[in-house]
Amino acid sequence: MVRAIALGALMAGVLLGAPAGAFDPTAPPAPAATAQAGSVGAAAQLAWVRVDGLRSVAWYDGTVARLGDTVSGGRLAAIHEDHIVLVGSSGTRRVYLLDPRMRAQPSTTAR
Repeated sequence: MVRAIALGALMAGVLLGAPAGAFDPTAPPAPAATAQAGSVGAAAQLAWVRVDGLRSVAWYDGTVARLGDTVSGGRLAAIHEDHIVLVGSSGTRRVYLLDPRMRAQPSTTAR
């Protein structure tokens, strides 16, 4: 009986749609509210990377970029698992997939 009620509630939610403002885990992340210091307008974001040697690609600033491509901010010099490296007239800059403060830090406690 309880299982039938739970299944009915689940099906009603699927058929009627999720309530407005519900969290959607499949939605892309919202753009960062703050731009990097010294830049004008919204900062370009790194959405994803695929590391595959010389065939590595990254989705940066709304386009697919390959090693050596010129993108806003400079030339794409390296693609790593969690960041890309841009080289330009202003020097070398690393753009990370996630905010560095949010990345998991290795545990130092022994178990």
